[in-house]
Amino acid sequence: PNDWSKITLNPVLWVRFPHMVLAAYLTGAFCAAATGAWYLLRGIFSAEARVMLRMGLYFAAVLLPAQLVFGHFNGDYIHRYQPAKFAAIEGRWHDEQPASEVLIGIPDEAAETNHYSISIPVLGSVIASMSLDSKEVGLTDFPAQDRPPVAIPFFTFRIMVGCWGIMLLIAWFGSYLIHKERIEHYRLLLWATFLSFPLPFIAILSGWVTAEVGRQPWVVYGVLRTADGVTPFLSTQTVMVSLAVYCVVYTFIFTFGTYYIYRLLRTGPVGSLGAPPIGAVPNRPMSVIIERRTTPTSRHVPAGE
Repeated sequence: PNDWSKITLNPVLWVRFPHMVLAAYLTGAFCAAATGAWYLLRGIFSAEARVMLRMGLYFAAVLLPAQLVFGHFNGDYIHRYQPAKFAAIEGRWHDEQPASEVLIGIPDEAAETNHYSISIPVLGSVIASMSLDSKEVGLTDFPAQDRPPVAIPFFTFRIMVGCWGIMLLIAWFGSYLIHKERIEHYRLLLWATFLSFPLPFIAILSGWVTAEVGRQPWVVYGVLRTADGVTPFLSTQTVMVSLAVYCVVYTFIFTFGTYYIYRLLRTGPVGSLGAPPIGAVPNRPMSVIIERRTTPTSRHVPAGE
């Protein structure tokens, strides 16, 4: 199209943009909750840790079901406009009516089948078309040269969904325990929350790989092939130099960022709850500040009062 707005504001934007925004919020929520869990496990900054856990897990408990809804909208778009990609994600080789849902298996592209698969009958039709008897197309309906690689999107999609399920369990169970004021007694859940901080990152990367590998062999789906989108005058040496520079730069950024975040975590929150701010002085020279935290909002008490 000649209209740039039709390219940038195409229909997929309205399902994928919210999907990514929710993913970003969930990443922040789990990082905050994991930090709070780590502080509680170490017995430091307890007041701040409770706030982090409460905000992070409550937020995630609400956003994760919303993420499922927008994930389904994404799947519906793929089912309608990228049927070969959808079939690869599902691991569906032949037409089925009604279609089963392959939970796990090992795709074999040469034999056009799945080994050691575990499937649920009818569920594939329900997920794809919200119907109990819809016909769902398989990969054999498409020419071999138009099919994406199957194993990568098949497994990365399930990794993404698996991360979502684990996060949902942690968020809902953790929110329940916070509501009951019992979460500090469940150290196993605190450890699970602390160790869960990579899950949203893994889910995002897995979803990205699913999307990009699943659309192969196309740059523009059904219009421009990846093989035809390569810059013709770009040499192998140029690509290798560019890739090496990217690797060096991003390795430095990742290393410095990781070290900086670790230092922040070790330092702890600035202006801790229940303690006077750094540099605070009493109103009268002869008064003292009680630094021990007797309540979440301790006040300094002048001497003799």
